[in-house]
Amino acid sequence: MAFNIYYYDSKVKCNYCKHHFTTYKVRPNRFKAIDEDTDFMTIYDGINPLLYEVAVCPSCGYAYHKSMTRTYEPFMQLIGEIYIKQLQKPMNICNERTVDDAIASFKLAYLVSKASMEEPLIMANFALKIAWLYRLKQDKELERHYLCSAREFYSKSFATNKEGEERIQYLYAELSLRVGDIPEAKKAFSRLLAGRDVSNKYRKKARERWENFRYDNEMNNIKKEVNNVQSQS
Repeated sequence: MAFNIYYYDSKVKCNYCKHHFTTYKVRPNRFKAIDEDTDFMTIYDGINPLLYEVAVCPSCGYAYHKSMTRTYEPFMQLIGEIYIKQLQKPMNICNERTVDDAIASFKLAYLVSKASMEEPLIMANFALKIAWLYRLKQDKELERHYLCSAREFYSKSFATNKEGEERIQYLYAELSLRVGDIPEAKKAFSRLLAGRDVSNKYRKKARERWENFRYDNEMNNIKKEVNNVQSQS
């Protein structure tokens, strides 16, 4: 078999059907993080490793991500009844993937997690990554749909997840801004700015993000006023 300079084979044993298969992962020297969006979406130079995060069993269709926790009995029984039996035909996306293939893989992982009643934080992260992939496709409508879903799950995770609480609060504020819920975004950023226990890192991120939004919003309003004046003259 010829050496693949872009990908390596990751060996996987399916948690559901126990089938052994290999799936592509991107070689570390084939991508480089060069930037990050305000909702933590990494911008890469080279192949995007996000496309290959989810392993999908070509035999039964079970989708696995390393963040999943409910990968054992009795959750496998729930997955079998609610998810596996509903699949018409398993997908074989173990080799090179398109963005659409990656979206399908994350949606399958989302459905598996829903069937096994994973924690809201895991569901939120899947919804957010699906939104990122739609951003790559420049599909604003579906991106917004999954940003809304992610925001709802992050909101539910406040009470149950103390680890990474600041990150969750920041993402809730950021996603509120992105979906156009400005009053809720303002309240959420204010909580980060006023919270006594908030770290300097997230206090600074919240301040910069809100100030940049206000500045951009003011500039857009000025441009609109200028255009209105010009159209009337």
